[in-house]
Amino acid sequence: MARWWFLAAYTSSGLAGLIYEVVWTRRLTLHMGHTTAAASTVLAAFMGGLAIGSVVGGRFAARLTRRKALYLYALLEVVVAVSAIAMPLALEALKPMLRWSYQDGTGGALFPLVRLVGCLVVLLIPTTALGATFPMAVRGFVSNPDQAARVGGLLYAVNTSGAAMGALAAGFLLIPAVGLAGTTLVGVIASGLSVLIVVPFARATGDLLEAVENRRTSPAPLSDGPASPTSRRTGRRKAAPTEPDYYWVGAGVLAATGCATFTYEVVWTRVISMIVGPSTYAFAATLTAFISALAAGSFLGSRLTRTRQTMFALGVTLACTAIAATVASWLAGGALLRTILHDFADSPQISPDLLARHLTLAAGLMVPTALGLGMAFPLALKLAASGGRPVVQSFGIVYGINAIAAVTGALVTGFVAIPLVGLQQTLSFATVLLLVVVLMICVRVPSVWQRVGSVLLATTATALLIWTPRWDTELIASGGYKYARYVPGNVDLETALKAGTLRYYREGAAGTVTVKELTGGMSLAIDGKVDASTTGDMITQKTLAHLPLLLHPDPRDVCIVGLGSGVTLASALVHPVAAVDVVEISPEVVEASRLFAAGNRNPLDDPRTRLIVGDGRSHLSLSSRKYDIIISEPSNPWMAGVAALFTREFFMEVRDRLTVGGIICQWVSTYDISDADLRSVVATFASVFPHGTMWLVGGDDLLLIGAAVSVEPLLDNIERRWETPGVAADLNDVGVLEPFGLWSLFVGGPAQAGRYAGTGELQTDSRMKLEFSGPRALYGGGSGENAAALRALLDVQTAPPPIARAWASANAARWRSRGAMMWQAEAYHVAYQDYSTSMRLEPSDAGTLDGFVRAATASGREPEALDSLRSMLSVHPQTLQLWVALSKLYAASGAFDEAVQAAREAVTRHPAELAALEQLASIYSDLGDAPQLEPVVVALNNLFPNRRVSRYYSAALQFLNGRFPEALELAQQTIELDRSHAPTHNLAGAIHANLGQTGAARDAFQDALRLNPRDSATYANLGLLELSLGNWATAGELFAQALSLDPTSSSAQQGLAQARLNGFDS
Repeated sequence: MARWWFLAAYTSSGLAGLIYEVVWTRRLTLHMGHTTAAASTVLAAFMGGLAIGSVVGGRFAARLTRRKALYLYALLEVVVAVSAIAMPLALEALKPMLRWSYQDGTGGALFPLVRLVGCLVVLLIPTTALGATFPMAVRGFVSNPDQAARVGGLLYAVNTSGAAMGALAAGFLLIPAVGLAGTTLVGVIASGLSVLIVVPFARATGDLLEAVENRRTSPAPLSDGPASPTSRRTGRRKAAPTEPDYYWVGAGVLAATGCATFTYEVVWTRVISMIVGPSTYAFAATLTAFISALAAGSFLGSRLTRTRQTMFALGVTLACTAIAATVASWLAGGALLRTILHDFADSPQISPDLLARHLTLAAGLMVPTALGLGMAFPLALKLAASGGRPVVQSFGIVYGINAIAAVTGALVTGFVAIPLVGLQQTLSFATVLLLVVVLMICVRVPSVWQRVGSVLLATTATALLIWTPRWDTELIASGGYKYARYVPGNVDLETALKAGTLRYYREGAAGTVTVKELTGGMSLAIDGKVDASTTGDMITQKTLAHLPLLLHPDPRDVCIVGLGSGVTLASALVHPVAAVDVVEISPEVVEASRLFAAGNRNPLDDPRTRLIVGDGRSHLSLSSRKYDIIISEPSNPWMAGVAALFTREFFMEVRDRLTVGGIICQWVSTYDISDADLRSVVATFASVFPHGTMWLVGGDDLLLIGAAVSVEPLLDNIERRWETPGVAADLNDVGVLEPFGLWSLFVGGPAQAGRYAGTGELQTDSRMKLEFSGPRALYGGGSGENAAALRALLDVQTAPPPIARAWASANAARWRSRGAMMWQAEAYHVAYQDYSTSMRLEPSDAGTLDGFVRAATASGREPEALDSLRSMLSVHPQTLQLWVALSKLYAASGAFDEAVQAAREAVTRHPAELAALEQLASIYSDLGDAPQLEPVVVALNNLFPNRRVSRYYSAALQFLNGRFPEALELAQQTIELDRSHAPTHNLAGAIHANLGQTGAARDAFQDALRLNPRDSATYANLGLLELSLGNWATAGELFAQALSLDPTSSSAQQGLAQARLNGFDS
C-alpha cells in the first residue's frame, strides 16, 4: 500500500509540474513576447533546467540513503512550489534588464541573449529542482536493482499521467475559471499533497527499506555506497558485471526518442490547428493527447522490461512507432482532413460536441505514435541500467540527455526544419530518425530471426514513408474550419475552398502564411484565417490609419501593431508624419505583404518606416519611445495568443507609450464573437480610456478610439484636415468621398460605450477568459446581432455637434454615397438600408436604384425590395427609373416574365428613353430570344444610332442568329466606342470562339476579366474555351472561380464536372 501512496505522490508532482510549465510559459511570454523565439527561449530554459537537475540529482542521489533521498525529494517539491509563488515577483524584477537590452527595438542580438539569460535565471532553480525529483524518486522508491528499469518506467508513467491531467486541467478548466494566480495555487496544492504523502512514507518505511536493501546484492548497484577502508587503500572494487554494457545504446535511444517526441508534438500541434482552427483548445487538446499516450505507453513499456529480449522488444517498438507515425501522416493530409471539413460544411452551427469530436479525431492520430515513444522509454532505461554503473546516476544522466535532445528537436523543428522543408517533410525526418535507431538496434540483436523481423518492420515503415502521398497543403491552409460552412450545398467543397490562384505559401516558425488571388482580389491568411484583403477589408485597413491621424491635431510619431497587407501602413504614410514604427510578429507576413504593392505602394521602402519583426505587446511594454498615434490591428481574439492584445494590462501599456494628447485606435471584430465577449472588450478598453469613442466600419469592424483626454472635441479635425494632400484621394478609393463618410461611422462616445459595456467582465493577463470563450463563439456561439446593437446606440439628438450636423445634412446624394461605400466594403445589408433611404428621398436617381437592386440581391432581400419598389411606383407611376429598377430586380430574382412585363411598361410609358429600351434588350439577350430582341434593336438603332448600347445589342442579335462575322464587326465597333465595357469584350470572346479563333477569344475574355473580375459568366466562357482545347487544369480553375461568384451557374458546374472526368483535381 505504501508503494501505491508514493506513486500517487509522484502523479501529483507531475500534475503540478505541467501546471507550472503552462503558467510560467504564459507569464514569461507576456513579458518577453509571444514570438516563436520567445516561446522557444522559455522552452529551452525549462528543459535545460530539467536536464541539469536530472544529471546533478542523479550523481547526488547515488550517494544518499533511500530515506534521505525521499526527504530531499520532498524538499525539492517545496522549492518548486515556493518558486512558483514567487515567479510574478521575479518577472517584475527582470523587466528593467529586458527594457535596457531591448533598446526600443534596436538591441540586435543583445535582447535575445538577455532574454535567454533572464529565463535561465528565473527558471533555473524551479526547473532544476523539478528535474532532480526523478533521480530522487528512483533512489527512494527502487529497492531491487534488477527491477530498476521497470520501476523507473513506472515512475515516469505515473508522473507523465499527472502531467496529462495537468495539461487537461490547465488548458480547459483552471485558467479560464480561476486565472493564472488561481491555477498556480492549484499547482502548489498538488506539490504540497506530494510532500504530505512522501514525508510520512519516508518516516514509516525508511528503516525497513534500508534493512532490506542492505541484505541484497546486485550486479547493477543503485549507488556506489560508502567505500570500505580496504577499497580505499587498494582501489579494489567488486567484480565487474558479466552482462553486456548497453548504456550508450540506451542513452542514444533516449536522445533520439526525445528529439522525435518534441518534433512530432510541435508539427502535430501546427497541423491540427490548421485543420480544426488555431485556438487555445487545439493546442491544449494536442498536448493532453500526446502526454496521455506517452504515459500509457510508459505503463506498457514498464511491463515489457521483464523480457530478456530487451533489445529486440525496443527495436520492434520503435519500428511500429515509425509505421504508426507514417500512417498518421497519410491520414492527416487525406481522410481525416476531408472528414472534418465535410463535417464543418454540413453543420452551419458547430456544436461543442462536434468540436470535441474533431479535436479527438485529430489529436487521436498522434496517440499510436506517442504510445510507442512512451513504451520505448522504460526499455531504453533498462539498457542504460546495464554495465555495472550506479543505476540512479545512469538514470539521471540519460534522463538529462533525453531532455536536452527534446528541446533540441523542438528548436530545430521550429526554426530550421519547418521553414526549410515544411511540416510533412519534418514529420518524415523524425520518422527516419527512429528508423535509423531501429537499424542500430538490429545490429546488436543476437538472434538472426529477431534481426530479420526488425528489418522487415523497418522496411515496411520505409516503404510506407516513401509511398505516402504529398499533403494537399492548399486545402489544409484553406481555413475550412471557418469557411467550409459558407460553401453552398450544390458546390463541391474542395473546389470552393481552393478556388483561385495561390500566389504565396510559406510554413514559418509561428504559422503558415498564404496569399491567394481570386476574382480580382487578393487575400492574406495565417493558418487559414484571412487577416487582410484588397476587397471588402480595404475600408477598414485604410480607416484604421486615417481616422486617428485626422483626429489628432499634429501627429508626428506613429506605431502600428500588425503589418498585414501593409495597406494601413501605406495610409498612415499619406499623412505628413515623421516616423512610423510597424511591429510584425511573422517574417513571412512581411514577405507576403510585398505582393500587395498595387494597394500599399511599397510602404516598407519609405524612409520614414521602421520595421520591427517581433511582438507588438513586448515592444510597447519594453520600449521607452512615445507615440502620438498607436494603431493596434491584431487578428481575431479567438486565435491562440491574440487575446493578450485585448487585456487591461495591454491597454495600460499602450497608454504609457502615448504622448500627451496621443490617440489609440484599436480594432475589434463584431463577428465570430459573443455578445458578452464583445461587451467585455469594450468594458476593458473603457476602464483604461474612459473618454473613448466607438466607430463601426463596414458591416462589422469596430474601431475603439481612445486618449487620455476626451476625443469628442477632436471630431471637427476630420473636416479641418481633410484637405491634407493625398488623404481625400486615398479614402476616395474605398468610397469615402467626404468627411460625412467618416462621421457616419460614429456609433457612440463615453456614455454609449459605458451603457453598452454594462457590467462586462474585464479581461486581465491573469484571467484572460476571452482566449477560451472566443473559440466557442467561432464555432456557433457568436452573436450575429452585435453590429446592429452597436448601431442602435447612437442618438442623433444627443450626439456630439459634428456628428449631429453630419446626420442633419444627410441628403439623398450622401445616403447614396454611403451606400456605395458600404457596397464596396461588402456590407450588403447596410448598403441596402442606405440605398433604400436615398431612394425614398430621390426616387428617380438611377445610380441609387442600381445600387438598391444590387444590394437587395447580394443581401438576399429581394422580396422586401420588390415590395418597396412596387410601393414607390404606386406613388410615382411615371418614374422611368423605378420601372427599370423593378425589371432588373425581377430578372435578378429569376422572374423573367415579370421582368419583361416591367420593362415593357417602362417602354410604353417612355418609348424614346434609352434606359427603358436597354433594359428590355438586356432581358431578351440574356434569354437568347432573338425574335423578341430584334424589334428592340431596330428601335435602338433608329433612336440612338451611334450609341454603344445600340451597337452592342446589334452584335448580340447577330451572334444569336449565328451570323458571327457580322457580329464580330459590330462588336469591334462597340469596343471602339467604349473600350471599358466588359460585356462587349466577353461577347467578342464568344464570337471569336465560334469562329475558331481561339487565341483572339482568350485575349477578349481576359480583357473582359481585367475590366470586371467579378463576372461569373466570363470565367465560365473562358473555362469552356480552355476545356475545348484540352486544358483541363486551367478550365477547372476558371470554373471554380465562376462558382465562387455564382454557385448556381449551370455552365460552370457542368464544365467543372467534365474537367474532372478528364483528370482535373481541385
